Amino acid sequence: MGYWNSKLNVIRKWRNTGIQRGPVQKTGCEIKFRIFKFRILCNIIEESEYKPNVPTEFVPVVNSVFKSLNLAVKMYTDYAWQGGKDKPKPHDTLATSSVKRKPNSNKINIGCTTKIIFENVYGTTDYKVKKFFEMHNHPLESIEERPYTKKTRKMSYSEKEFVVHASKAKIGPTMAHKIRAVLKGGYEYVGAKVTDYKNLRRGVNRILCYKDARIMINKMNDRRDHYPNYSFEFLRDEDMLVAMFWADEREKAFYAEFGEVVSFNATFRTNKYKMVFVPFTAVDHHKKSVIVGAGLLSREIIESYEWLLKAFLRDHEGKAPKIVITYQDEEIKQAVESVLPNSRHRLCMWHIMKKLQAKV
Repeated sequence: MGYWNSKLNVIRKWRNTGIQRGPVQKTGCEIKFRIFKFRILCNIIEESEYKPNVPTEFVPVVNSVFKSLNLAVKMYTDYAWQGGKDKPKPHDTLATSSVKRKPNSNKINIGCTTKIIFENVYGTTDYKVKKFFEMHNHPLESIEERPYTKKTRKMSYSEKEFVVHASKAKIGPTMAHKIRAVLKGGYEYVGAKVTDYKNLRRGVNRILCYKDARIMINKMNDRRDHYPNYSFEFLRDEDMLVAMFWADEREKAFYAEFGEVVSFNATFRTNKYKMVFVPFTAVDHHKKSVIVGAGLLSREIIESYEWLLKAFLRDHEGKAPKIVITYQDEEIKQAVESVLPNSRHRLCMWHIMKKLQAKV
């Protein structure tokens, strides 16, 4: 550091000189002096060296022998972790002409010669350190910057499992991070940040969403193969589950007996995937509601309702109800008129009275 401080003092003296701040002279001597001074400054910057502050027991020693290459690499990895990784330098190239702008990068090639070379010991599986260059020509990460490194923020399996279990208990990533800090004894003992918890939660939800849809379809197909008179249909848009309908033997028997008047309601949206649950309901001879079919929709559009009603008719052998009762919805109205033209469409009195109280 003494060498570098002396060079900084030289730079400060040049900055304080009158020649540095004065107007540029047109004389050749003055121009040559400024070029010479610029070259000296560049040489001082290029000659700067940085030695990692690492305990002696972690510093590699030339000709030291290791039982395997993995142990040798682990030794150098531990040394690099103690000394600090290369500190990224911001670098943004903006084109001044019609040339397309280059993408941003947080690292540039600085020509650092630091390296270590391992050599196999002839006739054995051992490896030894052949060459080791320790000095860097750029700054390294400080102790204060260590918590923000990629290695420190890497989450262990138990920590990922903790975030998943917290999610099942309706605990968000921010609160889960606070709980983890309390259990560990402080935030400094939790390597991952709140952002890492949020990213993991988002990634897990994406995976589970895909797997849950696949599990649901497989389960329904298995029921259709093993249960008599069980019906199941689904509609997808590429990899997305758009709609599905199912009805078992009991529900079909209820519809055969009490299917003259059917009501279906598409106002249930309580699942975490925001899909609309649409139960088809009839009334039996005990004046109790019975389910005659059910479906799930991801989009409340005319096409989705039309597909659902057509699936309902196919699974009930084409028998259409005489009266269809729904709540007031323009998409449902058009779908009923298109698929069930001979059925009477009526609005639910319960929904009418509920809206009447809120609007009158």
